[in-house]
Amino acid sequence: MQETGTVTPLRARLGTRLGQLDGAYRASMEAAIAHLRRSGMATRAKLAGDRAPDFALPDPDGAIVSLAERLQAGPVVLSFFRGEWCSFCRIEMDALIAALPDLAAAGASLVMVSPQGSSETLLARSRGVPGLTVLKDPMNGVGLQYGLIFRMPDILREALLALGVDLSHVYGTDAWLLPIPATYLIRRDGTIALAHTDPDFTRRLDPQDILAALRAPTG
Repeated sequence: MQETGTVTPLRARLGTRLGQLDGAYRASMEAAIAHLRRSGMATRAKLAGDRAPDFALPDPDGAIVSLAERLQAGPVVLSFFRGEWCSFCRIEMDALIAALPDLAAAGASLVMVSPQGSSETLLARSRGVPGLTVLKDPMNGVGLQYGLIFRMPDILREALLALGVDLSHVYGTDAWLLPIPATYLIRRDGTIALAHTDPDFTRRLDPQDILAALRAPTG
């Protein structure tokens, strides 16, 4: 999905964070993003018009929740949260949670899927928030269903390690596999109405775009 030129609160925060990055890390990040774009992996992800794969995952209390179950109540905003180590993910999470009253008023709920099962940031923010469901996907099974999983390029892996971020500890595996940032709006019939899948993890789907799609006439 192409972003509009409007500077929304989310895009402003993302831009501010991007400007705060260390120069060497930013160069490594941009090289890794270019590598992922050349690989064409984003074209393998589920896109608007596709049918959203159903799944069932545990919530923080161990209850199994399925996408089909959530869709019975209305459209679902499905967002993949890579982990609390990712500041851009935290910024997007804040924006989505802030938009929850408007999403709920439009009949939608928010489901966030994370391979970091022990993400205290996500779990703490999610408890007691109406309309939000957090699900754990430690083996990236759902991310694979949606065509989102990649292995972290070595140049970015080394840059993260230099900053003290070791994803083998975060995810409990040496694979360094994680989803590209992805957020979907899924209609009640299971089709994807709106999709944002971008190897550039500094770019995210704005809640205002989701709300516009929810409010648009269908048929």
